[in-house]
Amino acid sequence: MRFVFLLLALLALGCSNKTKIKIDPGYEIHGQLTQFKDSTMLLLDDLVLAKTIDSTLVINNAFSLSGKVDEPGRYVLKTKYDPANPDSFKYLFFWIDNSEITIKGNYEDFRYAKVEGSKLHQLAWEFSSARADLDKKREKIVDSLRSNVGDRDELRRQMHEIDSITTAMSIQFVSQKPNNLISLELLTFVNNKFSKSELKKIYDGLDEELKQSTNGLALINYISIDKIVEEGDKMVSMTGENLKGETVDLSQVIPQNEYTILDFWAAGCGPCRLQSKQYAELYTKYREQGLEIVSFSLDKNRKTWEAASNEDNITWINMSDLKGTTGKAPMTYGVRGIPNSFLIDKNGIVIAEFFGYDKDKAPFSDELTAFFDADTNN
Repeated sequence: MRFVFLLLALLALGCSNKTKIKIDPGYEIHGQLTQFKDSTMLLLDDLVLAKTIDSTLVINNAFSLSGKVDEPGRYVLKTKYDPANPDSFKYLFFWIDNSEITIKGNYEDFRYAKVEGSKLHQLAWEFSSARADLDKKREKIVDSLRSNVGDRDELRRQMHEIDSITTAMSIQFVSQKPNNLISLELLTFVNNKFSKSELKKIYDGLDEELKQSTNGLALINYISIDKIVEEGDKMVSMTGENLKGETVDLSQVIPQNEYTILDFWAAGCGPCRLQSKQYAELYTKYREQGLEIVSFSLDKNRKTWEAASNEDNITWINMSDLKGTTGKAPMTYGVRGIPNSFLIDKNGIVIAEFFGYDKDKAPFSDELTAFFDADTNN
């Protein structure tokens, strides 16, 4: 009898302990949206993997999603893109962690919908709401540039002014509240505004979990880089694999060509994909005269990288280390956004850099035309 009593006691203790185990339930997203048509499909995309991971429908101005993430990160919730009606494309960048999340917004301003939930979302909203008016103003300027409406030089000046203000806001936020995921992500864009000693101090003050996060590891990786490559510097080599699994070493490519374009891109980057078409024309025109292109993908998913490469018919050197934006290669070249390209001569000197996308002409087309046409005339 005593044995039975002890057994029951142990079982009871075991059950009691089990009830104290914290089970991570994952995330639950509940949305309240106005002005959306019933049955509008929303797609949830993983920005790192550049692929859709879930979808849902807006029914009676509401939607819901649930799942689980290994690590909190930024995702995008978007409508399907319709080439015939590009203005109908709506999207919202927001953070997902394993908590309950609520989204409230409307069709016209879906990009600025309010996201609430954990402390992470409170911090994200604090930062994004402070710069919302500036972001809206910048969005209008971009629309004007795309539509060729207004003085382009003046519009670019205004956009640069806004970018300077938002960069200062990012620096201030990181300086005042460094120990969180929002600041760690902001640092991937403004780490060059801090000295290495300031960055090391920020890193040392992070919680251990944050140090081991993707952007925490990226920060210490950046701190370890001796010098960021700039225009006029000697190129720094990098290695990766092409889609055949063969190792590619940039230092072996450069001396074999008069000029080499090093292009950082990713499958989920629309402007990058458009720029690839421009590079195809440039490559066809000047390949025999000594132009090489090395596209370095910042994708983490091999299938995504391969599919985009095949769709864009990339015939030049195409490599990746599948480490994304936090790998050492893009950090060494100071890449904070894509597309970002560098023109390197046969001696390994970086003679020009181009950031962004120009729909009117390919990057470095003027430089290459001047060089190769002059060479032909001689």
